[in-house]
Amino acid sequence: MSDTSAEPSPTRPSKRATLRLDQRILTRISYTVVTVFILILIPIGYRVYLNFKSQRDLTIGKTNLLNIYKALATYAQDWDGRLPPAERWTELVAGYLHAPPNTPGGAMSYLKGPGDGEDVSYVYNDLAAGYNLESTNKDDRQKSIAPGELVVLIEKTGAKMNEHIVIPPQRGMGIDKLGKLLDFSHFSSDEKKATSLVVLANGRIEQRTRQDFQH
Repeated sequence: MSDTSAEPSPTRPSKRATLRLDQRILTRISYTVVTVFILILIPIGYRVYLNFKSQRDLTIGKTNLLNIYKALATYAQDWDGRLPPAERWTELVAGYLHAPPNTPGGAMSYLKGPGDGEDVSYVYNDLAAGYNLESTNKDDRQKSIAPGELVVLIEKTGAKMNEHIVIPPQRGMGIDKLGKLLDFSHFSSDEKKATSLVVLANGRIEQRTRQDFQH
């Protein structure tokens, strides 16, 4: 009878060591990756938001200025083609403003628009007071200041009712002087492209950016 007790037992193959991360470490890594991703997206999302808000506010501002200009032009038709005096321009133009039914705030809502932060209102040009809009009945002042050179209204943060200032004709050095009067209250992701709106005596609404006045 053979003795099997002395036979060696078969060796088991050795297992390779494997790297196993603790579940808590995996969770921390996941949170870190997500946090870094969010931190990257926040500045991008904020720039997108600024640009969207700026464009929305500009659209509202253009609508406001268009309706105010229409009211000014209608007033002028009743007063021999002449724009209202500066001291009472808001009061006088208010009666000529019209808004569709159910417009929030009614027609008076056109006298104020959104900006970045505070609302903007509108400032009248002293040189526009009494200006004759009728091309067939030009007076001396219209001959010296063309309608395309005369700014009637500009935006201004927190402007008061009937606020008015002298805005020089938009030619030569007058253009640089306009830049010093504007608030550029519609921001974007690029500060140089911050924008203000103006309306001219010919009814044209123009966007002016801070960059336009940097030489």
